[in-house]
Amino acid sequence: MPNHSCRRTPFFKNFMHIPVLFLFAAATVMFANDTLTLAKDGESRFDIVVIGDPSRVEQAAVRELADYCQRISGAQFVVKKQRQTKPAIFVGAKDNPFFNGKFVHLQARDSFSIRTQEGPNGRDIYLVGHDSTATAFAVYTFLEDLGCRWFMPGEIGEVVPAAKTLTWRRRERTEQPDFIFRQIWWAYGGPPETAEQFRMWKLHNKVAWPLIQHGHNLTNTLPPKIYFDEHPEYYALVNGERRTTQLCTSNPEVVRLVIERINACFDEHPQLEAYSLCPDDNTDFCECDACRALDAGGEDKYLQGKPVVTDRYIHFLNAVAQGIQGRHPGKKVSTYAYVNYSTPPVREKIDPHVVVVLTSSVYCGAHGIGDLQCASRQAMKGDLAGWTAAASEVYIYDYDPTPYNAELPWPLFGARRREMAEYLAMGVKGFTFESHNSWATLSPNFYVAAKSMWDAHLDFDALMNDYMVKFFGESAAPMADYYRTLEAALAAASGKVKWGQLAYPKIFTKNVLSRCRRDIDLAVQSAVSPKVQERVRAVALGFEYLENYIGLRNAAADKPSLAEFKAKYNRCLEIIDRLYEMNKDYILHDVAVDYLNRGVGKIATSACAADLGLITDWMLIGPFDNAGNAGHDRLYPPEQEIDLTGVYSGVDGEAVQWFEHHNPEYLGKIDLLPLFKRNGQVCAYAMTTVESPTTKEVQFRLGSNDLVKVWLNGEQIWNWDKPSGRLVSLDDDVIPATLPAGKSTILLKISNLGGNWGFCFRITNAEGERIPGLRYFLREKKQMAPGKGF
Repeated sequence: MPNHSCRRTPFFKNFMHIPVLFLFAAATVMFANDTLTLAKDGESRFDIVVIGDPSRVEQAAVRELADYCQRISGAQFVVKKQRQTKPAIFVGAKDNPFFNGKFVHLQARDSFSIRTQEGPNGRDIYLVGHDSTATAFAVYTFLEDLGCRWFMPGEIGEVVPAAKTLTWRRRERTEQPDFIFRQIWWAYGGPPETAEQFRMWKLHNKVAWPLIQHGHNLTNTLPPKIYFDEHPEYYALVNGERRTTQLCTSNPEVVRLVIERINACFDEHPQLEAYSLCPDDNTDFCECDACRALDAGGEDKYLQGKPVVTDRYIHFLNAVAQGIQGRHPGKKVSTYAYVNYSTPPVREKIDPHVVVVLTSSVYCGAHGIGDLQCASRQAMKGDLAGWTAAASEVYIYDYDPTPYNAELPWPLFGARRREMAEYLAMGVKGFTFESHNSWATLSPNFYVAAKSMWDAHLDFDALMNDYMVKFFGESAAPMADYYRTLEAALAAASGKVKWGQLAYPKIFTKNVLSRCRRDIDLAVQSAVSPKVQERVRAVALGFEYLENYIGLRNAAADKPSLAEFKAKYNRCLEIIDRLYEMNKDYILHDVAVDYLNRGVGKIATSACAADLGLITDWMLIGPFDNAGNAGHDRLYPPEQEIDLTGVYSGVDGEAVQWFEHHNPEYLGKIDLLPLFKRNGQVCAYAMTTVESPTTKEVQFRLGSNDLVKVWLNGEQIWNWDKPSGRLVSLDDDVIPATLPAGKSTILLKISNLGGNWGFCFRITNAEGERIPGLRYFLREKKQMAPGKGF
């Protein structure tokens, strides 16, 4: 076994030479050359004995123990209620009198022991858990000792070895999880027909959590349909109006009623340990004087323009938590640390009956707190330190993958390696991973998360080598190279990576894709057995989806032909369809299609820009500052004159000047993000000249992300300045205009709030049809005269 005490080798390194390691959270007693033969030549040498009255979970685990042992060895293992003539594998929970107090050390939730002891018929094996779920964990860990694995739900994800002689090398130990709350769930749900497979996958991999509720549930605790009409004062005051976005948490009657409702819930559900009081999913907190007086002051450092509301909310939670103790001592309430309450409180102390779930929503979506180069995740680590110092129970809510990613690969499994031990050292009690049921593109994220939530110090290299060898068989080597390259690209991403698909072309460059393509092709060629072929084919299709998607995103720069562009888009759809047909757990079909279209742009995917009359050639200049959205109304030089030779001061004092941009004729959305390599709190200008043979009544039709102003010959004719932002969509704004005969200058100002940044623009008649005879120009010779009124 390699010695990793001095340094950690890169994962997968020399994986063919590293033996399979079995991972335990506690010390393991090893017996050199000490094995027990469970079956030989089709005959079982042990009976399985169930102790006591097993629960449904235990019954299922015992059935699987007998089934998998038979599948491995060909021998039938009989399940009995008491010892017979063979040595026994005893399965049960610790409190059964049969065990005579030998397992009283199993005090921690989910803890279990695997032990042996001499019996009248030979050495017996004991699989004993703290409770029924922990007993099942003992069974599944024992089966892992025998070589079984469950890498993904269903038959395609399981590995069952074959051996005429089934032996177990004695590894006696007691295990308990490093993190008590271990949750993986589907943000968009999953197919109902595979729900049971996913449930069993979680049990097989020891994914479980206590009954601590979390979820946006504050307003639902006092349902507006019951209270709002008679008591609007129970709800948030926002811009002078009472709204049902949040509760007015400083209102004493709200506190009293919330305590009453929670006590009633605990009466009805005594097994529940914590009630969710997580605020609703918005930032519309109450602005009444009493609520504001409880704030510690200051603007949130992650959400510009929003006040920090942590202290007021902790004040409310403390009152509620203390109020329920008289009737339900020990019960708790939970809250997210989220949006403008991500930072820990300044003045308020946190009651020990308040559970805090810190979400990663305002931090980088590509890294973890173990990635030292990521300033955003290091800020999260700093905030977490404040929370763990103030609260007795802190959990992490993370996103795997980043939301809105169109079900493309997002290899976060490496981040888990670099951060889980840090979380444990900081006192974190557990995790909830908001995930997507797209195993073809997102594996092995979930498997690594499951294993590292149980053991924060697991040997990551050994885990990944075991995954590659057992899951991909003869294709293990190139698949290891593929995942190494993919993960390294994500780990090396610079800056704060936000949700969605914006960062994909920057992270997964042509060089990265080329290396991945080489490895995938070799893996496909190497696959021989049907199961390995299907597994490799699924991952290969997922990678091809990424390749074609990146091709679509880079179309403005690479300028493929219309036929090539459409072929890439259609291939993306074909791959999504094919993966879903192969296995409903391979990809979230409808979500993938929806966000593919959002990311690439429906304009680009529904029709050719030239057919729609969208203008694809523009003069552009920027970026200029739009901090606090103030730049949208600031008078920058292009609004005063259009001098195509002018050089001006842009964001951070950088020199900016006009340049030509030409989209392919089919690509109607002008994507400003790759052109200016900036987004969030910036703005830019776009200019073109149109020539009309006669004066015409027309419509300017445009879509923008986000705010936009329009000038025609120096006169401002449109301003969309809603602070909520939007995606680029065809004809979001329809602006009547009179286009004079001759040449006219059209100027747009597009101001970005964050995320995507771009626009589309066309000139039509009242029916939305192209107008024959219009001609467009970018410049005449080297300079265009300033438009009238600039």
